[in-house]
Amino acid sequence: MTVVLPTYNRARTLPRAIASVLNQDYRNLELLIIDDASSDNTAQVVATVTDPRVRYIPLTRNGGASHARNAGLSAARGAFIAFQDSDDEWLAGKLAKQVAAAKAADDPAVTVFHPKIVVGKDERARYGPHRVCCMPAIAAGDRDFIRLIHETNLISPQALLISREAFNRAGFFDEDLVNNEDWAYGIELFYRTKVVFVEEPLVMNYLQPDSISMLRRTGARAQLRVIQKLRKYPEATPATIGGHVARIGWGISKLGFPRRARTLLLHSLRLDARPWKTWARLVATQAKIWRGPLPLTRRP
Repeated sequence: MTVVLPTYNRARTLPRAIASVLNQDYRNLELLIIDDASSDNTAQVVATVTDPRVRYIPLTRNGGASHARNAGLSAARGAFIAFQDSDDEWLAGKLAKQVAAAKAADDPAVTVFHPKIVVGKDERARYGPHRVCCMPAIAAGDRDFIRLIHETNLISPQALLISREAFNRAGFFDEDLVNNEDWAYGIELFYRTKVVFVEEPLVMNYLQPDSISMLRRTGARAQLRVIQKLRKYPEATPATIGGHVARIGWGISKLGFPRRARTLLLHSLRLDARPWKTWARLVATQAKIWRGPLPLTRRP
């Protein structure tokens, strides 16, 4: 078993993440800490860990989370590969339960994932400081994972375990994505491997102000790239693609780019003209264009 843990300037939270891996009752593992050219005291923090199962791999340049994960994948030796994030915490029994589920699947190319408990603030999900949310929320008995991965991102790297054969089929993370790279990777895994869902949440995910998932403008560009990946699969319906494009367009409109947003909203309606909400958002976006920037007023 190989655990890949990328980190960048997270010396403060890194000890918790490392301890939650090394304290698992599943002991037969190597932990690869991929330092993405941190400028803080990450190296000194890792040096205090004396467990021989830890390998520290410092990178010479900062290439982003996907680049760091790919460096870990290239160095991995285990028959199974799991991922941890440097600001999160695995719960007890996580690895043992995932490995048991993978072996029970009786398939050399298997993907095992589970929900995570998210702690922090995320406006989209409408929960705030000192509140928690369990994600993803999959209805009992719903195992149409292809449809679900079309609709939303089900995969978080720290909640993911894959076999060596699953990695061989899905390949590496897309390094051109600054976020949503987990969604893109999940699509590749779900189409190429046997997917197993463990319903019990086994990770505490702590949102930080610099969390990749908190990025906004870059997130819109990354999501559009993911949608392009989805479009190559005939199972992804025009209505589903159109819904994603409309959502991204509305987000761009709220960020203050109404002309770009209008292009996306019109494209969404060409894919599926039925949603009234998209029409309403197009009208609101067009109104922003007509109004233009507010005139500057001279102070008396």
